[in-house]
Amino acid sequence: MEEIRKSPDTVLVVFGASGDLARRKVLPALQAARATGQVRGPVAVLGVGRSDLDDDRFCGLLASDPLTAGLAEDSGWVRLAYSDGAAYQRLGERLEGAAQVVFYLATPPEVFSGIVAGLAAAGLNHRGDDTRRVVVEKPLGRDLLSSRELNLALGRAFDETQIYRIDHYLAKDTVQNVLAFRFSNPLFESGWNRNLVQSVQVTAAEEEGIGSRAGYYDTAGAVRDMVQNHVLQLLALVAMEPPTTFDARDIRKAKLELLRAVQPIDPQSAVRGQYRGYLDEPGVSPGSRRETFAAAAIRVENWRWDGVPFFIRTGKALRRRSTQVVIRFRDSPALRLEGVRQRPIPTLLQLRIQPHEGITLRIGAKRPGTRFEMVPAGLDLEYQGLAGAPLPDAYEHVLAEVLAGVHTVFPSGEEIDRSWEIVGDLISAWEASGHPELYGQGSWGPEGSQELVARLGGARWLNPEDNLGGVGGG
Repeated sequence: MEEIRKSPDTVLVVFGASGDLARRKVLPALQAARATGQVRGPVAVLGVGRSDLDDDRFCGLLASDPLTAGLAEDSGWVRLAYSDGAAYQRLGERLEGAAQVVFYLATPPEVFSGIVAGLAAAGLNHRGDDTRRVVVEKPLGRDLLSSRELNLALGRAFDETQIYRIDHYLAKDTVQNVLAFRFSNPLFESGWNRNLVQSVQVTAAEEEGIGSRAGYYDTAGAVRDMVQNHVLQLLALVAMEPPTTFDARDIRKAKLELLRAVQPIDPQSAVRGQYRGYLDEPGVSPGSRRETFAAAAIRVENWRWDGVPFFIRTGKALRRRSTQVVIRFRDSPALRLEGVRQRPIPTLLQLRIQPHEGITLRIGAKRPGTRFEMVPAGLDLEYQGLAGAPLPDAYEHVLAEVLAGVHTVFPSGEEIDRSWEIVGDLISAWEASGHPELYGQGSWGPEGSQELVARLGGARWLNPEDNLGGVGGG
């Protein structure tokens, strides 16, 4: 529409705007963020893609969905083949007068480099100018080589300050609360190390199977889809050193230093699984050995965490949807009473990322009416109650930060590369030979993952349904 041509403020240029990611996540999040005040000022949407649309038809698509109807008035469409250089010039004409432009690549990753090159060839990148930004979605490569190639392509066209690599887990309010909890509570931070921590567990479980995503998932698997990005980023926030400031640059630096201390995952300290029925999912290759579950022991070789085992797991078709971190503190000496040696109650700290966001501290307490008979007791903080309203969607936070020019929830290219280095040996070993261990849908994964934890010093997995404030969870 004509308003795009004269936009005085911000234009969000969404490549692939008629696709599933944009229609289901990005554009509804923009409308919601505007409604809640996370995004202030006019933001016009300019859809870009190969679909045979024009301004009116694209506006009609937005208007037909209540989640995006509020964006329809200030929107437009540019039909563009991603390799057509002349089309990028037409795109530039539609952006004249815009004070700020954000290029959001909601497209398959194989066209990222071509789009970035097209923007640069047309002079739309404004290298070094923070009013021109580019956003890319995962997967950011499928191995270290492709990740480096993508970073080189982005770096040829844009300065690092202009590049935003999305990991929507980092944008979850409860993930950001991990930093606030650690560094604003000296009671915990003082013992957040090998002296008091016995082990750490990170779980990112999904209840659903792969659904209609076989085209992507059967070539990716759990390690590429979750471990390389979401799980390692969450682990970095839990284990990193205190940043000098809470500015994005210092947080990124602290995460990168932690990831450099994480040793490449040893295939002998990892377990892969595949849920029963995966081979029957539409689009899955016959006889596929792709893992839908991955668990591993992680070694962090630095002063803070020397000798402390970290365990990670993620999977599809598990018992319930849950992302959580459980820190198990070292046991106190056993209580001795009249010649009876009583086993101590393990002290556990559970950080619930999703759902039922909150924090539970499980401690030992005296059972009322007894002489020092110890039972587990819990202190629970419901994070939702602090907000006073539903927590914002992660994509709302992503868009708010991009439009504000803040990098706090976006990993750097160096972090992405280092994460691929950590999982590279594991991916190579699993793709070379062997078969995943089968597990039942609705379980907590293959039996081998339980054996892994018991063998390497973690006792057992602590599951989301364990009552950490009561019996169980020990």
